[in-house]
Order: sequence, then structure tokens, then C-alpha cells
Amino acid sequence: MTVTDRTTLVTRREFAVSADTAYGANHAEVGKAWTRADRAYRETYGLPEGGNAIPDNAIAFFPRDEEIVISFETEGPARLPAADLARALSEYDRRAGRHSIAYADLSAGQQQKYRAAASELINTLYAENLPAQS
Repeated sequence: MTVTDRTTLVTRREFAVSADTAYGANHAEVGKAWTRADRAYRETYGLPEGGNAIPDNAIAFFPRDEEIVISFETEGPARLPAADLARALSEYDRRAGRHSIAYADLSAGQQQKYRAAASELINTLYAENLPAQS
């Protein structure tokens, strides 16, 4: 019999939509949050956008007093989401004067270039920090 010691980190990605207790949440905002959650889930697991359906239990909705939270969890080492790093890289370029518009206002193609650069950077950093395989 062997004993294995493990530490697993669970990361929860949340997308919150304000909800008034009397009127609920705006359906357009819930739709935007769902789209962002779906995109983030696919990016996290390397699934093509618009490709295969994600598992039914992959993303959950949690009603709270003043918001609706849409979330999913991953296990393993914590990793900065590529979309978050893409926004940070774009903001860095904006502040450095390489462009003058916010990430949200960039074209889809420009945003995709930032996401690709962010994914490559994260994968490189993650690979360098993996324990050596024996």
C-alpha cells in the first residue's frame, strides 16, 4: 500500500449580473454574462468557439440576493485566464501609446491576437513551472 499526498487547487470563474429583488436581472445582461462564461470555459478547456456542446453541468447559475452568478470550476494549479491577460496586455499597449482605444473597443481580430499572445505566454510560463517528469 502506498500513501500519496496531494494538494488540489479549485479555481472558480464567476460572472455576476446585478439583480434587483423586485425586478430581477436584465435578460440582455444575463445573456452577455452567459456568453462570457461559455467563452471562458471553452478557452480554459481548449474547446473551439461554436464547436461541440459543453457538458450540461459545466456552468451553473446561482441566484443571490442582489445578483445572479454564473460560474464554473477547474481543478489544478491556478492559471491566469488568457482573456484577463489579453485585456492587461492591451491596456499596457494603450498606456505605452501603441494604440489609443480600450480592449473592449478593439476589433474582434485585434482582440483575438491579444488572446493568442496571452495564451502563448501563459502556456510558456506554466510549462516552465511544471515539476520534472521522472
